[in-house]
Amino acid sequence: MNGSRLLKTLVLLVVLAVPANAGEFKQWIKTHEATHYQQTGFCLEDPKGDAFLIRKLDQVPQKLLEALVKSSYPQAEIEKEKELKALEEAEKGKAGYQIGRTVPIDVDRLVNKCREIMLSYYPRIVPTMGEEHRWSPEAKRYLIYGFWHRLGRHIFRKQKEFPSPLFFRSKLFLLLACGWTSRYAITGQEEALKARIMLYPDGKMQLHHMFMESYVLNKGNLYLTFLTAENVLAGDPYRVDRENDPVQKKLAYLRHDSVQMGDNYGAWYHFFGISMYALVRTGVVSRAVAEIESLGSLFLEGKDKQEDYINRYGAIFGKKFKNMFKDNLWAQPLKLDERTDYMLPNPALNKVPAKQ
Repeated sequence: MNGSRLLKTLVLLVVLAVPANAGEFKQWIKTHEATHYQQTGFCLEDPKGDAFLIRKLDQVPQKLLEALVKSSYPQAEIEKEKELKALEEAEKGKAGYQIGRTVPIDVDRLVNKCREIMLSYYPRIVPTMGEEHRWSPEAKRYLIYGFWHRLGRHIFRKQKEFPSPLFFRSKLFLLLACGWTSRYAITGQEEALKARIMLYPDGKMQLHHMFMESYVLNKGNLYLTFLTAENVLAGDPYRVDRENDPVQKKLAYLRHDSVQMGDNYGAWYHFFGISMYALVRTGVVSRAVAEIESLGSLFLEGKDKQEDYINRYGAIFGKKFKNMFKDNLWAQPLKLDERTDYMLPNPALNKVPAKQ
């Protein structure tokens, strides 16, 4: 009798522990066949978005998914810069650059520039690290058994896609890996940032301008500052004609392995994406993440050594930026020997013969 009562009590406690909307989450998993989802407002925890995301991840090619869950690289891009490859073959002997070895940015000077910006807005704006987007409680519980639940549905033909084994990867990692932060992790400041970008002359917006505009819009929240930039830059990573996008035309050319040409989005959003990831992860993890290469790009479009190089420097920048913030250096004026001219000369441009 006592054993029966104890069992009933335990069952009742389990039932009471399950939130009322857990059933609703399960219905989203069951009924929405990996359709497109777009957040409409800022939300660090989004049960409905999590359900859609889990189902959408089931559509990720198995080869890519295995690489993502077994490794640590959180970026992916699909449009291969074919013009750049042709230029490499035609110009590499005389342009004076080396693919994957040409550094475009002095990260220490860029950190100094960001320090200068942060101090200029203090005390009106006080920087904070911020919180990252995370799995909702409903999704966390579901991840424990969700693979087997969806596998059963697949076997009985209630779900078309074979389920993805997500292995408790963080939500932010998976969003960056697939280029989906602008769908499932919006900040609410994306349109305002686009409007500010459009005020710049074509080709004149620099990295520190992007940081400054987003920093002000997000009131010093550093995670949201970098995420807003990432969302604007990678809002449509699969667009074929990205070089014609009005925002793209405003960006200064960042790559240093070629003369200025074509699509510049990849270098920018890789840099901001990996920098943001480095803000919320330990230095060892973020550096390893970049060193393993852009696995999304590797499987979807082929290897791009220079973007891998930019990834590594983005991780270094993010780590140094995080240390600068933690050590409260942003509140200290720059010393006379601390430079802010972070864009290094482009050897490709310097070596190209002048037109007659």
